[in-house]
Amino acid sequence: REIARLLKYPGFLRRDTFAKGRAEIVELRIDAGSKLCNVSLIDMPSVVKTKVLVCAVLRDGQALVSNSGSFVLRQGDRIFVTGSSVNLTVMLKSLGIITRRVRSVMICGAGRVCYYLASSLLKSGISVKIVERNPARCEEIKTLLPDAEVILGEAGDLDMLESENLPNYDAVVTLTGEDELNMIVSLYGRSRNVPQVITKLGHADNRTIIDALDIGSVVCPKELCCNDIIRYVRAMQNQTGAALSVHAIADGQVEALEFLVDANTENCGIPLKQLKTKPNVLIASIGHGSKTEIPNGDSVFQQGDSMVVIASGRGSIRQINDIFA
Repeated sequence: REIARLLKYPGFLRRDTFAKGRAEIVELRIDAGSKLCNVSLIDMPSVVKTKVLVCAVLRDGQALVSNSGSFVLRQGDRIFVTGSSVNLTVMLKSLGIITRRVRSVMICGAGRVCYYLASSLLKSGISVKIVERNPARCEEIKTLLPDAEVILGEAGDLDMLESENLPNYDAVVTLTGEDELNMIVSLYGRSRNVPQVITKLGHADNRTIIDALDIGSVVCPKELCCNDIIRYVRAMQNQTGAALSVHAIADGQVEALEFLVDANTENCGIPLKQLKTKPNVLIASIGHGSKTEIPNGDSVFQQGDSMVVIASGRGSIRQINDIFA
C-alpha cells in the first residue's frame, strides 16, 4: 500500500495524510540543483509560490524541529513539509519536479509484495513488467497475474535491463530479497533517468549511508510495521485527549500526531503567539471543519478543531495538553 501510494503521488520520497486527507506531511530531499538549496525558511514561500510549513529537517542523521525563519536549508537535507494537497502540488511545480501520472512500472523480484503491488497497479490501469530469476516463480506469477509481462532474468544484469527498455518506464520498484541488489538496481535506474525509483530495504538501520545514495524513495517493511504497532498501542490506551493518529517521520526521531481539540483542551481561543509550548514542539496545522490552516502567530484553535503537532522523540507527547510548557 505504501509503494502504491508513492506511485500514485509521484514527486515525494514519502507522503503521510492527516485530517481525513485535508492535510499532508511529505518528504523531499534537497539536492545540489534544488531551488531550495541555501534558502532560509522565511524566504521559502517566495520560492515555492504557496503557503507550506517545514515541520522537520533531517541533517547529517540528526532531526531538527525549528520554527525560526532564519534557519537555512542545505544540500543533502531531507525536509518534511506540511500543507494542503493543492498547495503541495503548487510547490512541486514551482520547484520544477515532474509529477506526471505513472503509466508503466518495472518491478524487480516476484515475491509476495510484488504480487499484491502488481495486482493493485493493474487494477488502476498501469502496465507492469516483472523481472524474476526463478523459473518456477515466473510461471506461478504469470498464472496469478496474466495481464502482467513477466521476464525470466537477473535483476542485477544491467544489459538485460537495457534490453527490456528500463529507461522508458515511468517507475522502477526493486523488491528482491537482497538489499544490496535492490540498491544497485535503483542506483542504475536513477543513472538512466527513470522518473521514479522506489527501493525496498529489509534493513534500513544505517540511514547515514542510505541517505548518501541516490536510490529514490526507501520503503522498509520493518519500519512500516513498527509505525502501525505504535498507532495501535496508543489507541488501546484510550486516554482523554489521546492522539487520533501517530506517524513517525525523520527516521523515527520525530512524531507527527493528530489531536481533536475537546472540552478538556487548555488554551482554546488564545492566539498561538501568546502560548508557550514545550521545546521542539510545533503546531503544524489546525483543521476548522472542512478547512485546514497552516497556522501563524494570530491563529487560534477551538473545541471541535483538529490539530497536527510535530514533536521530537517518540512518546514525548501522549495527549494534547502535553504540548504546553
